[in-house]
Amino acid sequence: MYPSTSLAGTRGFEARLRARGREKGSRTDLIDQLNDQHFNQVQDNPGITRLSWLKRIKTLPVLCAVCGQWTILRMTATNTNKQYELIRSICYVGKIPTKYFTISPVNADQQVNKRIVIIPGNPGICDYYVTFAIKLFQATGSRWTIDCIDHAGHSGLQTNVYTLKQQIQHKLDYITQWISESTNLILIGHSIGAHICIEITKSLPDIRVAQCFLLFPTIERMAISPNGIRLTPKFASKFCRTAVASVCFLVSLLPNSIRERMVRWYHYPEASGVDPYCVEATSRLLNKDVVYNCFFMANIEMQEVVNLDVDGIKANLDRLCFYYGQSDGWAPLTYYKDLKEKFPRGQILLDSDNTPHAFVFKSSELIASKVAKEIQNLW
Repeated sequence: MYPSTSLAGTRGFEARLRARGREKGSRTDLIDQLNDQHFNQVQDNPGITRLSWLKRIKTLPVLCAVCGQWTILRMTATNTNKQYELIRSICYVGKIPTKYFTISPVNADQQVNKRIVIIPGNPGICDYYVTFAIKLFQATGSRWTIDCIDHAGHSGLQTNVYTLKQQIQHKLDYITQWISESTNLILIGHSIGAHICIEITKSLPDIRVAQCFLLFPTIERMAISPNGIRLTPKFASKFCRTAVASVCFLVSLLPNSIRERMVRWYHYPEASGVDPYCVEATSRLLNKDVVYNCFFMANIEMQEVVNLDVDGIKANLDRLCFYYGQSDGWAPLTYYKDLKEKFPRGQILLDSDNTPHAFVFKSSELIASKVAKEIQNLW
């Protein structure tokens, strides 16, 4: 089951659709016509690295307004290796429009009672995790569907801001709304996503969540971590949040090609190993509403993620797997040692490859292979 989608298109495209919709007198006829028109444009060429929605992405959602109502037009093409189908689209979680992606076997009937859900860090933009999810899907035998969704307000579709508690509820709503109750879940949380995963595990029935993998987890003392000490004053400053949002607004006015070059230069100065999905994600981040939401959420994190949830971890210890980095500025080595001391029987692992906290930029395949080994032992 996939969510239905909705998104505002460009003014010109919307106007043409409304005009044509009035001519047709039927949204169904118009949908069928545009489906045929746009599906024929999808080219399955994985060698293309330009950020082209039509060329590089294997699923094309076309979202538009017809006769004054938002309507979805979604076309799907499968990858040439016939292993998976990648859907990148938008759904409503409650009343919140949310971007998401789903990777599923070409034969969708396989292993339908098992599913992996990735909860992102902050920024909560799911595109950062596409490569990680693809590598994880392949490393686990291409058997299980994988979902990843944006944080509320991080999709750039609205101006509302959301607290950490609302973000937790947002993920619970997604699971209950769009995933069958009979489906067993593996949750993968990165950074603040680890904190959210623990809260989800506490809220759902025990039988629902088989395991949580908490990658570079920020689950305690965030404000006094090395990065927290440096950045908390900036997150707390409304002036700083507004200033950064304003700069992002100005950058967003630049042509997309220039923004892409800027992002590539920043993340990949050596011009090798470029992850085009991460480039696209950072380009999405250069949006005043998104970046303001990221700063607002980070400020709440500094205030609320303070004490370790000892009771919650103890109650679910057999379903939690922690993975810490050796030089993580958000979850330093001392936090790993403290957790090991508190829970000597817990599955608390330390990375041996000096992988950075933001592993998605260059180490997605490495981390995916490590998580895959644990999943294969479980399922």
